[in-house]
Amino acid sequence: MTLLGTALLVILDASLGMWLGGMVFFSFVGAPTTFDVLGDDAGQVVNAIFPKYYEFGSILGFTAVGVAVVAWNRGVLDPTATLFIQPLILIALAATIFAQARLLPKMESAGDDGFARYHKQSVVLNGVAMFTVAGALVLSHF
Repeated sequence: MTLLGTALLVILDASLGMWLGGMVFFSFVGAPTTFDVLGDDAGQVVNAIFPKYYEFGSILGFTAVGVAVVAWNRGVLDPTATLFIQPLILIALAATIFAQARLLPKMESAGDDGFARYHKQSVVLNGVAMFTVAGALVLSHF
């Protein structure tokens, strides 16, 4: 494998790995701890974190898509695996962008009463993003 091929795979793995790691940490450590410590006030903190969280995911998602396209064009990634990698990344990216652009404004304007309803939707979208990013990360090694 060429130096460029190795660099592309490192960047792809790093972007997918950081994205997945960020989602897992926030979902299973950061947010639950915030709710345990702050109780009812945790919604305000989580709402303040969400814009940065989704922006982080979007940047990593666009990076992963771009690198996957270049790696595929250079023959670095297996063509069959690439048929699945790119759509998986795009699904995660779409879930992230939707949550940021459509769901986040609703969560912020709904206040504490509406937070629970929109939070459930964000959990589902986050689960979809986690699952698809994990799948893309695994497939990038075939």
